[in-house]
Amino acid sequence: MLSENDLHRYSRQVIIKEFDEEGQERLLKTKCLIVGAGGLGCPVALYAASAGFGHIEIYDQDFIEISNLNRQIAYQNYDIGQNKAEILAEKCVDINPNIYVKSHKKNFNKSIDINSFDIVFDCSDNAETRYTLNYLCHSYKKILISGSAIQMEGQFSVWKSGLDKKLPCYECAFPKTKETAPVTNCREAGIIGPITGFISSMQVNEAIKEIALKKYCSVAGYLFLYDGLNQNLDKIKLIKKDKCIICSK
Repeated sequence: MLSENDLHRYSRQVIIKEFDEEGQERLLKTKCLIVGAGGLGCPVALYAASAGFGHIEIYDQDFIEISNLNRQIAYQNYDIGQNKAEILAEKCVDINPNIYVKSHKKNFNKSIDINSFDIVFDCSDNAETRYTLNYLCHSYKKILISGSAIQMEGQFSVWKSGLDKKLPCYECAFPKTKETAPVTNCREAGIIGPITGFISSMQVNEAIKEIALKKYCSVAGYLFLYDGLNQNLDKIKLIKKDKCIICSK
C-alpha cells in the first residue's frame, strides 16, 4: 500500500487509469539493473528513480570526463574524474531518497548474477556486453530493454525470448560471428546529446509499460530505428531464427 508521501510524489502517474496505485506499487517492488552509466544510462537511471523503481543497481567502471557532459546529463563539471556509477547513484537518491540505489564501480561481466532482477537496461557501448546480457536475460527469463545511439541516429528494443518462446532474442536480429565488426562508439563517430535522451526515454517508457500497466501493447519482437536528422521513427518486425544458438534450444 502506498504511503501518503508516495501518493504525493507519484500523483501524476497514479491518476492515469491504466497505471493507478497498483501500477506504482509494482514499480516500487521492481528491481532493475542498469548496465552502463553514460549517455543512455544517465537518463535511464534518472527517469527510473523519478518514476519510483524501488531497487536500482548500476554498473560502470569509467570515470567522468569533460567530453561526456554534452549528453551524460547527470554529471556536472565538479564531478569530472569521479566514477560514473557512483555519482549517478548519488544523483538518483537526490531525486528520490525513498528508493534503494547501489553502484558497482566495475564493468558488467557474465559472472554477475542477474537472477534477482526483474528488468535489465542495456545501456552499454560494446558488442560483447550486449551478447552477454542477451544470453543471461534469456537464460534467466528476464526482460531486457536495449538501446544504442550514434551521431544523429538511435535504436531501442524490448527482448523477452526467455518469457515467450515465440519471440526472437538479440542474437536472432544481430547474429554473432567471427566477422562481427566492433561497435563504433561516440568517441570515434560523435553523438548529439538529445538523441541519447530520446532513446533512453523510450527505454524507460517501455519498462514502465511492462511492469506497471494493466493493459498495454508490448513492443517485444520489434526494433525501433530513430533518425534524428529527418525525424523518422521506423518500426521493424523481427524474425525468430530457427537455429539461433541462444533461443532456439
